[in-house]
Amino acid sequence: MKKPQYYFLGERNTADLDFSNLGFDYIACPYRFEAVFQHGLWRSRGLVEDNTMHIPEGSQCLHYGQQLFEGMKVFRGGDDTIYAFRPRDNSRRLNEGARYIRGPEVPEELFIRGIEEVVAANHPYVPPHGSGASLYLRPFYVGIGDNVGVKPATDYVFRIFVAPVGPYYKGGFGPDQGKSFMVSRYDRAAPSGTGHIKAGGNYAASFHPGSEAKSAGFVDAIYLDPAEHKFIEEVGAANFLAFKGDALLTPDSPSILRSITRQSLLEIAAEIFKWPTEERKISVDELDDFSAAACCGTAAVITWIESIVDADRKWEFPFDERWQKLYDVLVGIQTGAKDDPFGWRYEISV
Repeated sequence: MKKPQYYFLGERNTADLDFSNLGFDYIACPYRFEAVFQHGLWRSRGLVEDNTMHIPEGSQCLHYGQQLFEGMKVFRGGDDTIYAFRPRDNSRRLNEGARYIRGPEVPEELFIRGIEEVVAANHPYVPPHGSGASLYLRPFYVGIGDNVGVKPATDYVFRIFVAPVGPYYKGGFGPDQGKSFMVSRYDRAAPSGTGHIKAGGNYAASFHPGSEAKSAGFVDAIYLDPAEHKFIEEVGAANFLAFKGDALLTPDSPSILRSITRQSLLEIAAEIFKWPTEERKISVDELDDFSAAACCGTAAVITWIESIVDADRKWEFPFDERWQKLYDVLVGIQTGAKDDPFGWRYEISV
């Protein structure tokens, strides 16, 4: 089938936005991709222009939280080529969540088709190379239907919308952009619960502790393990990283979300820089032994943690140039500025 073309009137190849000064905010773009699951089958609706969804009031996503989402980014290279970063990994993670909440998996072919169509359709909103911005993609999945009982839905909607965004944390990345975090007494997920999947309820549970941390002057909360409150799990909506000597460490726990960015950084550290890496339990008391700390994620990329406060204890971490090295390689691969030895870039034709 011939690929459809999308035309924008005028001579500009990009939208008239101040891409270099964008925040991490929703900006409505013209098109979103949608597919529906009914009668045991997925059916693509293709591109739709309405950014308002109309679903039954009894839908399981509204009452019982049967919904998932993903976050991923698209970048414009120096030669104007457009790249998605590791979209198949997002597809696999979404389907891990779908199996857990007892919904149908989204075929990888449909997921990738949606990514290609929604990016091609909104291509003027992919920020220019070198602007420091990217096109953020939000694939999401909701159970819908006329229902009041506590049970999985029979019908589902899979949709992808996009928005050009700047840094998640104000100021972005750099040796003068350290952030301070507070250890929270609250939990973001239950032991053996849904912390390992990207379910919306995990994030709703972070609103209160996140607000408490911000009211106290911190960027966000750091969550400890929900069973013993001894081990570091996540940093706000990001994963934790630290250097102990030469080794790059990150928490291992069944109740944290395994970030695709985190996995990419571990692979870059091990394969390109030959640094030892470890995924293991990290006690909050072990912060005394770390020389550097950071958090990472699709939205946050890498963010230097300058300090962590836990009640009357405080740890401070100087900026480590190894964060810069990791950041430069990751962003270089994403934007096409560096070779991609891992095969992570996915080129999108416009």
